[in-house]
Amino acid sequence: MLDSRYLAFETVVHEASFDRAAKRLNLTQSAVSQRIRLLESELGQVLLVRSKPVRPTPAGRRLLPFLAQMRLLQTESQRALALGQSRDYVRVAIGVNADSLATWFLAAVAEVVRDARVALDFVLDDQDHTHTLLADGEVLGCVSTRPDAMRGCVALALGVMRYRCIASPAFRDRHFPAGLDRVALSRAPAIVFGRLDDMHELFLRRHFGLDAGQFPHHVVPSSEGFEAVAAHSLGYGFVPETQVAARLADGSLVDLAPGRFEDVALYWHHWQVQSPVMTRLSDAIVAGARQALLQPAASGVR
Repeated sequence: MLDSRYLAFETVVHEASFDRAAKRLNLTQSAVSQRIRLLESELGQVLLVRSKPVRPTPAGRRLLPFLAQMRLLQTESQRALALGQSRDYVRVAIGVNADSLATWFLAAVAEVVRDARVALDFVLDDQDHTHTLLADGEVLGCVSTRPDAMRGCVALALGVMRYRCIASPAFRDRHFPAGLDRVALSRAPAIVFGRLDDMHELFLRRHFGLDAGQFPHHVVPSSEGFEAVAAHSLGYGFVPETQVAARLADGSLVDLAPGRFEDVALYWHHWQVQSPVMTRLSDAIVAGARQALLQPAASGVR
């Protein structure tokens, strides 16, 4: 079990409140405060901003990832000492974008998850923002578009996910009978994954001079839902090529802009020091991604 001082700090951060943390730990609020003051004194750093809600200081945020690693190592050591008789699962939090989860990720990790008795805790976010989850200690590894590793971490190239601009044939015939042009695009409803997703906006700005707010759009924060909205002729948008390959082949969806695909390079970030289970997961993720995704020479991304 984590040292009681670290546990108190971690719980206050997660609960954003000394009072709620005390109730969760079955302690008095003063006992929780005392443990955190002792930890701050030992480390020589203020770890919490005593505000409402309580939040970690920069030093506190730097500490959180190490606590997550300590917890995982503790669980694995307990299983190892049980000499293979433990039936406990080890919980691993992973930051991943929904498109990766819906396409290549599960196939990459399935064998390790089964064999090593891993309980995955997926934290979904846009691939441009999963890096923050790792920095804040919410996850032990993440799929990200950032090629640079933060201090204490490793970033490994996974490959390129190619996105096609797709719609149903009926939607194409109704809204783009003469192909894509600025006027038609300013009127046809687009589909975007979320409010942080700027792929569609960048495509329209680069090729047709349309900015945000100059075209209608649905917000559909689900990879499967995104595809379904397009299949029901409600909009058009960018979907991973691997996700809709069968529909493109049978004609139930069509590529509105052949040759104008969007390539997104992905990277796997993890801490330099990993537990045995995280090492196996990381190796499987990198190997699986490099088989499933385009590699730079094939995609044109450098």
